[in-house]
Amino acid sequence: MAVRGAHLALRCLKLEGVRKLFTIVGDTILPLCDAAVDEGLELVDTRHEASALHMADAWTRLTGEPAVALVTGGPGFANAISALPPIFASESPVILLAGCGELAERGMYSFQEIDQVGLAAPATKGSWMVLNRRRIPDMIATAFRTALDGHRGPVHLTIPIDIQEQAVTDGDTPAYTPREYRHTGRTQGDPGLVQEAIAVLRSAERPVVIAANAARHTVAPRSLQDFVETTSLPCFTVEQARGLLSDDHPLCFGYADPALNETAKHFRDADAVLLLGKRLDHRYRYGMPPFFNAAAKLIQVDPASAEIGRNRGVHVGIAGDPGAVVEQMTGAARTGNWANIAAWTRQLATTRDAQRRRFESLGTDEAPLHAMRVLREVDPFTNEGTVVVVDGGDFAGWARSYLKARNPGGWLRLGPLGQLGCGIPYAIAAKLARPQSDVLLLIGDGSFGFYGIEYDTAVRHGAAFTAVMGNDALWGIDRNFQLAYYGRAVGTELRPVRYDKMVESLGGYGEHVEEAAGIAPAIRRARESGKASLVSVAIRNTPCPLADAMIARRGGHTHPAGRGG
Repeated sequence: MAVRGAHLALRCLKLEGVRKLFTIVGDTILPLCDAAVDEGLELVDTRHEASALHMADAWTRLTGEPAVALVTGGPGFANAISALPPIFASESPVILLAGCGELAERGMYSFQEIDQVGLAAPATKGSWMVLNRRRIPDMIATAFRTALDGHRGPVHLTIPIDIQEQAVTDGDTPAYTPREYRHTGRTQGDPGLVQEAIAVLRSAERPVVIAANAARHTVAPRSLQDFVETTSLPCFTVEQARGLLSDDHPLCFGYADPALNETAKHFRDADAVLLLGKRLDHRYRYGMPPFFNAAAKLIQVDPASAEIGRNRGVHVGIAGDPGAVVEQMTGAARTGNWANIAAWTRQLATTRDAQRRRFESLGTDEAPLHAMRVLREVDPFTNEGTVVVVDGGDFAGWARSYLKARNPGGWLRLGPLGQLGCGIPYAIAAKLARPQSDVLLLIGDGSFGFYGIEYDTAVRHGAAFTAVMGNDALWGIDRNFQLAYYGRAVGTELRPVRYDKMVESLGGYGEHVEEAAGIAPAIRRARESGKASLVSVAIRNTPCPLADAMIARRGGHTHPAGRGG
């Protein structure tokens, strides 16, 4: 067998532990696709290049492994690039590997030539082109090193087709393993700062812990549980860290977002806040009052020292691996006396339990159904092993506030950028990553339109997930924004389409339900079908808590339906 640059590239990926390539075949990656057969790498071929990247994103969120999306140059790359910004915002180590025309013809208006390196640069941690076959190993090593360093994120590497096709020799093969060409240890925090942080938390009367993106793959679930149980500190999770401590744990108080979780509104009362890998972004009003009060002592633990104190000064800033720092803090917390915070914890629990009771009181059996009436039927189908995938819009927004995150990686959301429609590719990748787990997707009819054709991918690759759709024939969340801001809505009308029939035509299982009594039996039949499935439920348009919060922040009028409907 002739060994070419394409084989060399794939062998480098295998050294990194890559097992699957999410892709659509195309002209300038044909050598790589062909070599994948020789190298034993599985191709998960999708129906859109952006979908391939979204699947890679979900794969890395669930497994902790870097993931690779492989796309052809030019138009394939242009399709794919729309997925890079949300992956960048979500801090996922996805490698976008692309082909292009021959290197010798670069700059001559060659075959489907565009500036791929330049286009990817703003939405990646690094973007490069391989200019010599001998550089393949070290540039792939650089790509993975960059993707995994500090706050994780996507990178891009283009390999021209002539370099893929060039013969390679034994001298071209990688000389080092990943362990030899990048740091694989865990950087501990400064011991003095760890002690200072524990002193702040020990004396606090109203402390909270917030775990976010950078904690997901660095803090072991057991370590976080040991820390909160040792200290009795109340914990909230957000972003990829949802489920790192189960929402069922008595010291976990759910989503660390006041727009979704009323318990998190108590952040403004906290006198000490421990941020584990959480950036002080716009959702947190940059850490400024009233989100956190001016007197609150912020303790920020982050793998990137440049993030310490960004947007608001912190009382203690610890640069280091969040997992290592949490273990240090647990050790330091075992000695000394702690303030009695039982009253604070009871206050948080009271707010949490009241919100859940209020949500469960919403919606009768009157058709079309309230989103919460649907979700009350969905909830019993979830457990500690379920992977819950939540897309965007009002229907999914209710799910974010109500359903529980119970396992690490088992809560897949769109991420801070909120790009709609990713739920279907996420669900497919989730089932491929955890074939023994139930994968449940909550999606609206608007979001379905972006990647509905990927049910074909799910059928071809045996990814049997179950989706429950809230179908109101509207771009609901934007309609409600328009009504609140301008008193009228434009461009938000859809049609009452039978998307379940579309799923059936693609080889999946579909049902349409209009009455509450039919929801649970339909979900049960969908799961038992052993196919990628869709249960479409006719619902009324009801603004979710997040939409109401966004409207209120801008000074619009909250829609009455958002308070009960």
